[in-house]
Amino acid sequence: MRKKLCWLSVLMLVLALPLSAASEVEMLQFISRAGISKSEFSTPFKETRAFPRKEKVTLTGTLQYRSPDFLDMVYEHPDQEHFLIDGTKMINRREGREVKSDLTRNQLMRRLANTLLYAFSGQVEKISTEQNTTLKVSEVKNEYHVILDACKKQAMGYCHIEIHYRKSDGQIVFMQMDEFNGTSTIYALAE
Repeated sequence: MRKKLCWLSVLMLVLALPLSAASEVEMLQFISRAGISKSEFSTPFKETRAFPRKEKVTLTGTLQYRSPDFLDMVYEHPDQEHFLIDGTKMINRREGREVKSDLTRNQLMRRLANTLLYAFSGQVEKISTEQNTTLKVSEVKNEYHVILDACKKQAMGYCHIEIHYRKSDGQIVFMQMDEFNGTSTIYALAE
């Protein structure tokens, strides 16, 4: 009888303990390995842009990523918009205006391009280093949430970046980039 009570007590104690979650290092390694293993993917996405004292704008389209330096966002609504990173060039067409950037010469645009490319390839530690941020990773339901907060205020750049990766395969599903000027851009990728 005592033996049964002892085993029952041990079993109840084990069941009462929370399941061990992955450490931050393990989560970062998983995200990085998953991102590196995907050399390319294509997915529908929704982009929401919020500007200070203006109405939010929602855009939809198809995103194509190819490692290591190709990202093409073709917008279906509005259909005149397009965003492309291809090697050392970046093209951004918005509201009928097209801006071309040479990423070898334009540091600000190179940081934007790298932030996006690193996020899609799961290299969040590189984002943190380049953007000079703190880096926190947590496990929330079926996702890993990466939070990057700027260490100091800058004239331009991101004060907060949040990226969600699916736990099952490490696929990016959400990204929010908040700028120091109050502008926020959110990408929600189809799951």
